[in-house]
Amino acid sequence: MLEIPQLLAVLGVFGLLGLTLIWLRRRGMVQGTQRVSVPWLSGRKQRPAKVLQRVDALQLSPSHVLSLVRMGERAILIGTSPSGFYLVESSAWKTLEPKLPEHDI
Repeated sequence: MLEIPQLLAVLGVFGLLGLTLIWLRRRGMVQGTQRVSVPWLSGRKQRPAKVLQRVDALQLSPSHVLSLVRMGERAILIGTSPSGFYLVESSAWKTLEPKLPEHDI
């Protein structure tokens, strides 16, 4: 008989932790590395595809990087350094897409 109240107390604590996690995620204070899509739990519809996507990066030195970014239908090559970042090249994604390996797209 003593085990039932203890079990209910443990379940209550886990329930409160779960509800707190859901509340914090909805407010944007907690982000998980892997998101499980449960529509009735989140209360939101599916998110649209992301507009910005980092496709590739090349480390030139410890403080200099070339980054290839896809923004919608544009391909943007950005150079970063300690003094700032620079737009190196911008073109249509369609012109670059045939040159990329299949697994990178």
